[in-house]
Amino acid sequence: MPKLLEPLMEDEADIVIGSRFKGEIKKGAMPWHHKYIGNPILTGFINLFYKAGVSDGHSGFRAIKRDALEKMKLRSYGMEFASEMIIEAVRRKLRIKEVPITYYPREASESKLNSFSDGWRHLKFMLIYAPTYLYMIPGLAFCLMGALLMLFSYFRVYIGYTPGFHSMILGSLLVILGYEVFLLGIFARIYGVRFDLFDADKVTKFVLERISLEKGVAIGSAIFLAGVVYSLTLVVKWIVSGYTSLPLKGEDMIAFTLLVIGLQTIFNSFFLSMLSNWKRSGHNDEKVYC
Repeated sequence: MPKLLEPLMEDEADIVIGSRFKGEIKKGAMPWHHKYIGNPILTGFINLFYKAGVSDGHSGFRAIKRDALEKMKLRSYGMEFASEMIIEAVRRKLRIKEVPITYYPREASESKLNSFSDGWRHLKFMLIYAPTYLYMIPGLAFCLMGALLMLFSYFRVYIGYTPGFHSMILGSLLVILGYEVFLLGIFARIYGVRFDLFDADKVTKFVLERISLEKGVAIGSAIFLAGVVYSLTLVVKWIVSGYTSLPLKGEDMIAFTLLVIGLQTIFNSFFLSMLSNWKRSGHNDEKVYC
């Protein structure tokens, strides 16, 4: 305890964490899968998502200043409380310091920690608090892969094989999926900002300040109409041909993709407007966030 309190008393930190990995872990104190897999992976996610810079993100041996604790809005009630405290500390720009400790085996009782379920609670909590990594980056990756696949299919570019119409369909599905997943990330960030779960990033600020319902509907309508125009030419060709079957072409999938994305943009613009303009009223800020 004196090791934890000293940095607080010297005003070197707002939160002090006893790091088992910077200190010593006695034989039998921690299962091997916690020591070499669980803790390093979960701590790695905290450092990746939130730039926490800690070596032991789930040590329960901690000390914190009262005023620092009052700045944080801690809502969770399970094992993920350890992760939430670090996430909130980083967000509030509190100073975190680690001190090495010795971790001894339990003598009086066995640990109640459930490796899988408690590990999943930590990971789930971190992902919910990181919509950029959960939604936006995967969404952009899907869109990029889909767009490239459609492009290669359209121009018959050899990429180990020559992609054809079925590859064009796959590319279209990836673009549509990626676009929707990316929008989910935008919605999640705005929702989080409204509930003070995290701060707005540059993308969220841009959307809130620059994208209105009218602009979204106008953009979606333009994309949708581009697909409609080409689809109408197909209908005309079908009628002129005497209602015979028309061969499927790459342009067809591009047009159909534009139709879907246009409609997604229109309807999601209304949902975005609802989130952007919603003001909390009568909600309990202390409500548990699960």
